[in-house]
Amino acid sequence: MSRGEDVKTPLAIISFSADLFKARSQDGGSEKYGCTLLFPKTTDISALEAAALAVAKDEWGDKAVQWIKDGLIKSPFLDGDGPQGLSKKSGERHAGYAGHRFVRCGSGADYKPKVFDRKRNPVMDIEGCPSGSQVYGVINPYTWENDKNGKGLSFGISMVQVAKAATGAEILGGGGGPDPDKFFEAIPDEGDAPDATKGGAGAGGLFG
Repeated sequence: MSRGEDVKTPLAIISFSADLFKARSQDGGSEKYGCTLLFPKTTDISALEAAALAVAKDEWGDKAVQWIKDGLIKSPFLDGDGPQGLSKKSGERHAGYAGHRFVRCGSGADYKPKVFDRKRNPVMDIEGCPSGSQVYGVINPYTWENDKNGKGLSFGISMVQVAKAATGAEILGGGGGPDPDKFFEAIPDEGDAPDATKGGAGAGGLFG
């Protein structure tokens, strides 16, 4: 497995944020922390795509570019308007997923992600970061390969900063690590949130 560098995401909407505070098992597997980050389709996520491409090429060489195009390497970037945005239980589209691309981010049970508020104070429970909140994440791409699912790319998550906690109708159903001072600045009570991460180059729409 090849692991990429930590990268700060553009402003995102968080879903399944309860998994940041309590690890759970998914599909009968081992328990882990995680969340889903939703990006409007107008958001520039080229820096994330470039990071994913770099780690794919590090693991599988230049042929990874064609393998991604051919779908032989599973993309971490999913379509909220497609079947991936549907609930496996109900068949209904997850609230807030339409019109967005999204990434599922995970972290092992021994590596609970750190969550901060606008002032970089720790957030200890879901009340400070309910699903539907606007957040920035610090995530890292990594490769995986197994007999059941083949080859793929996923993202780990180490930190989240809440730019605006969801309230009312905005709320959606559903150890170690980098230094927050490197990625997050205190967000003033008034005015715009910090600029999103710089756009990357090199992926060129490879991930759709």
